[in-house]
Amino acid sequence: MAKQFLGLSIVFLLSSGTQLHAEDTVGPYVGTLKTTEAYLLYRPGNIAAELRLTVNDEQGKKVAAVESRSEAEHDFVAKFHVAGLNPGTTYRYQIENIKDGNATLVAGGTPDFHFTTVPTERGGQVLNVAFISCVNDATDPVWQEMANHDLDLLCFGGDTPYADTGDLVDLRNKHRHLLQRPPLAALGKNVSLLGTWDDHDFGKNNGNGKSAAALKDNTRRSFVEYRVQDQYGTGDAGIYQKTDRGAMEVFLLDARWYSQTGPSPVSPDQSTCFGNDQWQWLLESLRKSKAPFKVLLQGQIWQDKKNRETDDMYTYYAERDALLDFIKNERIPGVVLVGGDIHVSRYLMHAQRVGYDLHDFIISPGHTSTIPSLNVYHQDLEWSRVEPNQFLKMTADTTKEPPVLTVKFLDKDGQENLTKTITYDQLTPQPETGIAKALRAYWSFDGNTKNNSRLGDRLDGELNGGAEVSKENGVRGGALQLSRADSQHLTVPRSMLDDNASVYTVSSLIKPASLPAHGSTDRSFVMESNVNNHCDLPYASNTGLPISIGFRACEDADRINLQLYTETLVPQPVGSERPPGTKVQGGFDHLMHRSQLSDWTHVAVTFDSSQLQLFVNGKLAGTHKLPISAPIAETGGLVIGGHRAGTGRNFDGMIDEVAIWNRVLAESEIAAIYSNGTPPAVREN
Repeated sequence: MAKQFLGLSIVFLLSSGTQLHAEDTVGPYVGTLKTTEAYLLYRPGNIAAELRLTVNDEQGKKVAAVESRSEAEHDFVAKFHVAGLNPGTTYRYQIENIKDGNATLVAGGTPDFHFTTVPTERGGQVLNVAFISCVNDATDPVWQEMANHDLDLLCFGGDTPYADTGDLVDLRNKHRHLLQRPPLAALGKNVSLLGTWDDHDFGKNNGNGKSAAALKDNTRRSFVEYRVQDQYGTGDAGIYQKTDRGAMEVFLLDARWYSQTGPSPVSPDQSTCFGNDQWQWLLESLRKSKAPFKVLLQGQIWQDKKNRETDDMYTYYAERDALLDFIKNERIPGVVLVGGDIHVSRYLMHAQRVGYDLHDFIISPGHTSTIPSLNVYHQDLEWSRVEPNQFLKMTADTTKEPPVLTVKFLDKDGQENLTKTITYDQLTPQPETGIAKALRAYWSFDGNTKNNSRLGDRLDGELNGGAEVSKENGVRGGALQLSRADSQHLTVPRSMLDDNASVYTVSSLIKPASLPAHGSTDRSFVMESNVNNHCDLPYASNTGLPISIGFRACEDADRINLQLYTETLVPQPVGSERPPGTKVQGGFDHLMHRSQLSDWTHVAVTFDSSQLQLFVNGKLAGTHKLPISAPIAETGGLVIGGHRAGTGRNFDGMIDEVAIWNRVLAESEIAAIYSNGTPPAVREN
């Protein structure tokens, strides 16, 4: 039951536009909802009109009335803002045309025209939110299916609509045409509709703030006219916004307006994506958010889409990774990612990326056109579906303890194609201290090849070529035993490092039975990362060697070359409108006496995007500056006892206590791991 209202205040906003087609009504649509406020939109046609929105409680008692006027200046779209409402309360509404003192009902007045304000309590909610991108007339069956899901909020993820123009008349026509689709209009009567844009509604395929500079004033104007929300970017630039619905807060990011227009606030030598104003707003908003679940929605995807276009966050990896590092360092719980654009739906899980597993959902297309070539390899890909008419539904249930987020990939027939159930606890940073901090992989080889880090069995090793794990003869117990003659090695199927990680440390103990002979061209690898292509999809790198540690002969017969390589990105300058390249850097040589390797030897390597450092038996043995400073390139697996192809150039002897961290260990920590030749266990589950 609605409570009595105190201090009810009513304000209104006006907007409208140029005359187009007769009888072109739009709406009404419910937009932003808050605890005590509601925003609505209605276009009566190509007419200037005095309009009145009346809001009633569920018993039919009038609680508010606000007037607005449709004007040609804003395409005859009238907007209403009602304030002073009660939290968590359902209201019905109607819109009347006021002429010559007479009121004529033009919309609403029946039970399906209603909205519910946001409750003040975050607990006790079941909130249903749908996400969709890439829509046209063929999306009608999806809108019809959405009506079966008791939605509270519908978020457009861009290409909503396909505009591909900067002409204001055309832009208005296309926005209006989309909102006039009958099944979408039926949703809009009572489901809050908000959105961001992508390249096509920004005016140009693959468009950015530089290439579409001549278009974006009009694309923004039409967007503002046909969305009803409480924020549009700064007010005169961009269209970013957020909506706090209690159990969930959705951040609708603008990846277009500012992109390529200047230096990044986090890396002045590279182009920005979000721009400084939006960047500061986003960080502060995330820091202040109290919602259990936080959705970061943008039109483009958060990874490399691997085509000739540049509209993805791989192009802007510096800002992407600075944002994720901020979430991790600030210990912000409950964050998930959503993207669209690519006409393929995908689910990725970035293990422990933000202090917990970061779930990344790509939902596309809402229409019937798919692009199979954009279903490409990524080290963190878990699932994909190349089918038409898809949408995403998230249910945030705070009636449970802990709260639960259920995410479903659905289609026009209501079929559940993938469901992920994630508890709030699983999206909460867990403490890591000491040597276990940021430990991503650890194989003790004490009788098995199991990984003993938080990433679990996804990193369990597989023995190849008859390789064995002994129960003894290792540094503390068992060890990996390898024969070069039989091309023996161990493979790890997935990456343990962050996508484009900026730092890592690798530690291992080795006891070679033989080394490449003096005068030979043989090489013997302790380990090398690779792209295992666990998902068997195209456009996987054929190198993938950010980690590479191996031996080769040198001119001195008494010495051996312990050689390092890495593979990094190649940053592009401000305004280049190009994605980063990749480059293998090295080899970086360290000559050591062969006699040093007659017993167990501890070898550790650190990487910090500017240099590699080599430690032997707990002491710094060499520092190698990188010609190009940048984070690592694509990877996706690891070969221990061999190079990236597995067979050939294999190690001969024993390897033990292999560990990999997603941070740079201090020299004192590396010395403690070596522990004068008696290393302790790094970590055991």
